[in-house]
Amino acid sequence: MRRVLFFLNPLLMEHRDRRAAVDRVAAMLRETGCTVELQDTLSAYSAGEQAAEAVASGFDTIFVCGGDGTIFQVIQGVAGSSTKLGVIPFGTGNVLAQNLRLPRDPMEAMRVQMNARVVSIPLGKITCKAAGHTKDRNWYFTIAAGMGVHAALMNLAPTGSGKRVGGRAAYYAGGFRLLLQHPIDPFDLEITMADGSVREFRASEVIAVRVGEINRWRPGGELEKPTLRVASIPKTTRLGLVHASFHALVTRKSSGSSQLPYPQYEDAVSLSCRPVTDYSYQSPLLIEADGEVIGMKKATISIAQRRLCLLWPNILNS
Repeated sequence: MRRVLFFLNPLLMEHRDRRAAVDRVAAMLRETGCTVELQDTLSAYSAGEQAAEAVASGFDTIFVCGGDGTIFQVIQGVAGSSTKLGVIPFGTGNVLAQNLRLPRDPMEAMRVQMNARVVSIPLGKITCKAAGHTKDRNWYFTIAAGMGVHAALMNLAPTGSGKRVGGRAAYYAGGFRLLLQHPIDPFDLEITMADGSVREFRASEVIAVRVGEINRWRPGGELEKPTLRVASIPKTTRLGLVHASFHALVTRKSSGSSQLPYPQYEDAVSLSCRPVTDYSYQSPLLIEADGEVIGMKKATISIAQRRLCLLWPNILNS
């Protein structure tokens, strides 16, 4: 690291202690001879443009001081470049930081990344139309992307205020409420496996995962592998969705004697989800990537050609 930029999510930096912690981390890096600059993200959707400008201006390392949503936006501007990405976790879920085994303490998180390896990881790619747009757009992700009730959960607090006030408890409460109230609508799903075979069926939930852990859930993805760990639930009722969610989070079973569905797991290279023809939807089919709702109706998810240079702490290998 020589020239380093810290991107700060200003909503998460409203607490004086957090911004002071970032200042201390930056000072520690400067003591090693690095040139360090700090910059607030101007908005959630400008962070990618700001990151692309930072890459073009010669920053060799970018640290995201925020949560998974800020990381997701910054990746849009860093993907495919040689600029390294590090994380100082300040968010609600901090799923990427969880999988990198980063300490929650900002100073400790920086220390383990100062001597980290740089690993070029394949990125996930999702292609869909954003609300109000007529053309498809590509987004890159490191955690997961998919369609179904879990995407509606991500839409509970689009401004982020719910996250800051309620934290993870707000998500768990919201998830329980959605399971009881949200329409369980089906969609058509096509999954292409690594061997080229294709499976088509009607589903109620699908998520393509790149990481091994998402809080309590253990889908079993791997950031270094060029495959998606696809978890799906076939078309079912509300009771069936509750049953499958319970086994995904608690027992981790993917089969059993019950007539109700279990979560299904498979490794794939791409998948396509789209509305059922002539089906009357009670609410929009939402699409999310890394916890951010980015579109609706249909999407294609695959492994991207672009990669990300990720700081990979040595504690993962210990």
